[in-house]
Amino acid sequence: MLVYILRRLILGISVLAAAITTTFIIFFLGPNDPAGALCGDKCTPERLESITKSLGLDKPVTEQFTQYAKGLVVGTETEVRKCDAPCFGWSYFQNRPVRDIVFEALPVTASLVAGGAIAYTTIALIFGVLAARQRATWVDRVIVGGSQLLGSIPYFVICLLFFLYVMVFWELVPRSSWTPLTDNPWKWFTGLLGVWIFFGVVQSTGYIRYVRASMIDTQGQDYVRTARSKGLTERTIATKHSLRAAIAPVVTLVGLNVAGEMSGTVITESIFGLPGMGRSAILAFQNGDLPVISGVVLVGCTFVVVINLIVDLLYGVVDPRVKLS
Repeated sequence: MLVYILRRLILGISVLAAAITTTFIIFFLGPNDPAGALCGDKCTPERLESITKSLGLDKPVTEQFTQYAKGLVVGTETEVRKCDAPCFGWSYFQNRPVRDIVFEALPVTASLVAGGAIAYTTIALIFGVLAARQRATWVDRVIVGGSQLLGSIPYFVICLLFFLYVMVFWELVPRSSWTPLTDNPWKWFTGLLGVWIFFGVVQSTGYIRYVRASMIDTQGQDYVRTARSKGLTERTIATKHSLRAAIAPVVTLVGLNVAGEMSGTVITESIFGLPGMGRSAILAFQNGDLPVISGVVLVGCTFVVVINLIVDLLYGVVDPRVKLS
């Protein structure tokens, strides 16, 4: 087990190193001018030269990359500004470290994704198991048909409809807002409740069918027939035997989905007005603020690596047939 964890950690570190290198090449060595993008159309030559020197773009490429990588580990400090580790660079549009911008948006996205993941996993397990146990009945057809219908609607359309009608016009759920958990837990919960409900219902559509198919597949396994021969009830077999084996592939999908959502909740945050990482990346893109975009990318890559490691370790806990070695 320890050897497996160490191998996965080494692989994760190598992936992060590759992501750091690729991000540096794309955003700072690509066919663009970071200093010119930050300075704007009415930039004076003196201002452009100052930003170029501040970003270290006048130095050799190897020195630029060394300084960039060093800032991620120990931070950077000059005569006029200080950026603590991990230093993703400096935003001249907001005149503060990118680290502060990303870490202010991170709790918003993390709260949205974590609550939504709990919601759609719970909904998928409940209705997926119900559809499998009621296979070929009207209950099964309604659940599967409803999930297919909801999943066929474009995400941004149903997101707008939910926000306008359910939140604004009908006021069935509290309107979305952001309050830090440490400031007021109740406002934090109510401000995200409607988004969690929407996110859970919409994202669960594919998982419901996947759980149903996995449950049906496990019904014919030998250990399930053995459990039936012992006189166990169908509910016990479904919850303690079939579901535990069927949930293992679902864990992988949820893990990959959560990792992607950490850096991809652009539409959700924009429509519901949540100041998360996706919305910060869009604003940075509009302003040409490349350091902020690169910071969001690196944080997103980090979460992909960490969550995938957690998913791999959970396999041995969820599915007793899997042994990590």
